[in-house]
Amino acid sequence: MPLRKGWIPAIVAPIVVVAGVVAVPAIADAGSPPPTKTPAQVLTLIAGSHEAHYSGTVEQTSDLGLPQLPTSMSSPRSSSGFDASSVLELVTGSHKAQVYVDGASKQRVQLLDPLSERDLIRNGTSVWTYDASAHTATHVTASGHEKSGMPQTTTPATLADRFISSITPSTAVTATTGTYLGHGVYDVKLAPRTSATLVGDAVITVDAKSGVPLAVRVDARGQTAPAISVAFRTIDFSQPGADVFTFTPPKGTTVKDLALPIAAPRSMRPETTGAPKPTVIGSGWTTIVKTDAGTSAFSGKNAALFEELTQKVDGGRMLQTSLFTVYLRDDGTVYAGAVPGSALLAAAK
Repeated sequence: MPLRKGWIPAIVAPIVVVAGVVAVPAIADAGSPPPTKTPAQVLTLIAGSHEAHYSGTVEQTSDLGLPQLPTSMSSPRSSSGFDASSVLELVTGSHKAQVYVDGASKQRVQLLDPLSERDLIRNGTSVWTYDASAHTATHVTASGHEKSGMPQTTTPATLADRFISSITPSTAVTATTGTYLGHGVYDVKLAPRTSATLVGDAVITVDAKSGVPLAVRVDARGQTAPAISVAFRTIDFSQPGADVFTFTPPKGTTVKDLALPIAAPRSMRPETTGAPKPTVIGSGWTTIVKTDAGTSAFSGKNAALFEELTQKVDGGRMLQTSLFTVYLRDDGTVYAGAVPGSALLAAAK
């Protein structure tokens, strides 16, 4: 499963690759298992679900062996744009969100934070993000030519799309039947054909009637509990009201308006400067990403955080979780992948 360059830089890459996949909650099921389908047939069923409408509560959980972040280490985004504490917060503990979907062009994800409201709303070409605690909102007007959906959100559907689009010959794909939340479902398992990765498998639970992914989980090799999971705890397949996708910033909110132009062909795009260009080493589940994060990325409160979460190794420090490893070299070079630390040290030689 190759890593996408858009999920880099550095330590963010392996976290985003796995962030969001899901532990399926233990809830009594009243439905019956559906008729057997081949893996290809289930993947086709998923592909046809993008126009579906539904709503429900999604829970994201993780068990990566990382400690809960100390309150003193919570910090605003750094001037370099790299906020380590907020990134790691996504993969520790449990998070809930209310999700509303009405086809490919209308979605809303509302994070259920008891202390603040955070929303991401797409209504056609209009996209809003809102943070109540910061009293800020961003309004993006898309051209209408962008790929539909909300790729920055963590829902079973977006995660399923990421995993499915990354299937390679290095992945064994199987499908079984079962029930979940009172619905007949298919469980599609994506398993590495190699033992050189920390990933045991990824499982996508799919509603048999609509093809909508209801849950996704990633299992670490040798670990009983799911390493990362995102799953609906409740699901309703009725159409959400149109007002759900209408957003008006509350009084006192600072609003930033942006417009996305139609993307030019890759050959016509100007080369970007300033951003480190990652190097991909290997392929499939054992892919390693190398990039230059710069030493400033680990300064200040970020430095204190990584000191807490990493251990000293030859030439730098290493963050080891049950699902991925990050090697932070003293010169600012970062190696990351769903592989043991020994593989990163070997790649850095």
